[in-house]
Amino acid sequence: MNVLTLRAFFIAKESGELPPYLGSTLRGILGHCLRDFACIAPGVRCHLCEHSAGCGYAKYFCSPGNVAGAVNPYVIYTSIRDKTVWRTGDSCVFDITLIGETVHSAGYYLDGLVAMGNRGWGAGRMRFSLEQVINPNSGTLVWSNGKSWLRNVSFSTISSIQRKASGALIRFDSPTRVLIQRNLCRKLSFATLVQSLTRRISLLSHAYSNRLLPWDEEKLVAEAQRVRTVEEHWSSVDFKRYSINHDHELSLPAIEGWARYEGDLTPFTPLLDAGTRLHVGKNATHGFGHYQVYYDR
Repeated sequence: MNVLTLRAFFIAKESGELPPYLGSTLRGILGHCLRDFACIAPGVRCHLCEHSAGCGYAKYFCSPGNVAGAVNPYVIYTSIRDKTVWRTGDSCVFDITLIGETVHSAGYYLDGLVAMGNRGWGAGRMRFSLEQVINPNSGTLVWSNGKSWLRNVSFSTISSIQRKASGALIRFDSPTRVLIQRNLCRKLSFATLVQSLTRRISLLSHAYSNRLLPWDEEKLVAEAQRVRTVEEHWSSVDFKRYSINHDHELSLPAIEGWARYEGDLTPFTPLLDAGTRLHVGKNATHGFGHYQVYYDR
């Protein structure tokens, strides 16, 4: 699958307060901006709208459903955590990674990022100004001071190259929601992680690359069960967000933490590396399910 990451740098133009976890807030602001560009029936919900098939917002940001279900072709990630008080001049930096055919609509997302500078953030409608947008993977500039370098909006393909590994430390540094029969996993075995990753990547590939991946999920999970957890530490995250569509607060319980796995990880290294770009579990568009992998060699 093709992927493209845009890293946006904003600066606070005034003091105020924002929620302690910004992923959901950033997604909401960007979504409002993108919908303003595309929506021609603002009074109709996307899944009921007759125009959704040709709508950029419905197709690339908030899918009302497709061949692989309502999976969306992007993820958001910010390392800013537990910062509620903002002062004039504070920086807000976050990444949005576009997936599959959505990389060809990067200009649409770039327009949305620019528009975020004209919309108030959070309940207090704080003002932020966009400073730059870069492509962190190529180290090139995409937007600054009103000028765009769209030639630098270059995408890459997720690598499928294996590396030898008999152990790995995986740190889940954003809230992570892996569900089994609608129940939240309070810790992640290696087999559970592999199963969640294969399902998510398969759905994304089917919906946004028009390719069915020829994986034998049962065999992969069976092999993953041979990898053991030798150390781990998990903590619960009581996350809540307000949903405009549901008009009430939603509870999204999650976990954070780390685990060190040992065994023959070599066949799984492309899958794990892909997950660092695509995230794992539910609510990845809010920044959930981001992790980093550190191998033993």
